[in-house]
Amino acid sequence: MRIPLALCLLLSPSLRAEDPPIEVNPNRPTFANPALTTQPGVAELEWGVQRSTLRDEGSNFGTPTLLKFGLEKDLELRLSSPGYLRLAPVGDAAVSGLGDLNLGVQWCFLHDGLFGVDQAVQLAHTFPTASFAQGLGNGAPIDTLTLLFSRDADPYHIDVNLLESWIGLRPEMGGGRATQTAGTVSITRNLDDEWSITGELYGIQATPVNARIVSNLWAVAYKVSKRLVLDAGVDVGLTQGAPRYTVFTGLTVGLGRFRRP
Repeated sequence: MRIPLALCLLLSPSLRAEDPPIEVNPNRPTFANPALTTQPGVAELEWGVQRSTLRDEGSNFGTPTLLKFGLEKDLELRLSSPGYLRLAPVGDAAVSGLGDLNLGVQWCFLHDGLFGVDQAVQLAHTFPTASFAQGLGNGAPIDTLTLLFSRDADPYHIDVNLLESWIGLRPEMGGGRATQTAGTVSITRNLDDEWSITGELYGIQATPVNARIVSNLWAVAYKVSKRLVLDAGVDVGLTQGAPRYTVFTGLTVGLGRFRRP
């Protein structure tokens, strides 16, 4: 029996191979990022809330936000911000507003390299969009180069990041730029198909803008589905330049496809 041409055209979409399921690639809640990038054609959102208690008992509140677009295989575009900030210093009025906007791109240039390590490079630029007078932003641009190394060693996942930043200094700080080196090691242990626990140690060099920061972070994550991961944890500062502690919770969700693979 012949099938009419119109019916063939109507059925052709259902005969086409299905798109692969969206599976998120969480960067949060740690300071380190994985070398692997977002699936091509997929938009992915990471959002959270966090509250820091400072050494002088002041507090900071933020809603860190990261939007990732898988432009091509192994290449992603990144838009991020500390989000809405509320700073409550001791003995002074609290201030609130939006943080600086950051634009970046990440390229995973090597899979399963030496010792099975994935390697990537990330370039990012921070625009001074937030109010410096209120302490919500840097007040000058920041450029950051990051080298990322990741390895899976079932049931563990390991991320190592090395960062070099060039931080713009305002005229009252002498102008020019200050360099800042940072590094982090993060280890995740998968407990089963849904639950995992992460420990991380990171350090940030002191500059005219900030004191030296060394801190350790502990988090637990729950994989609701391939498309949604929830997390929560605590970050405990180890030096005077770091907050006394920070508690946080958030999610990573695949928003959908903006282009077919």
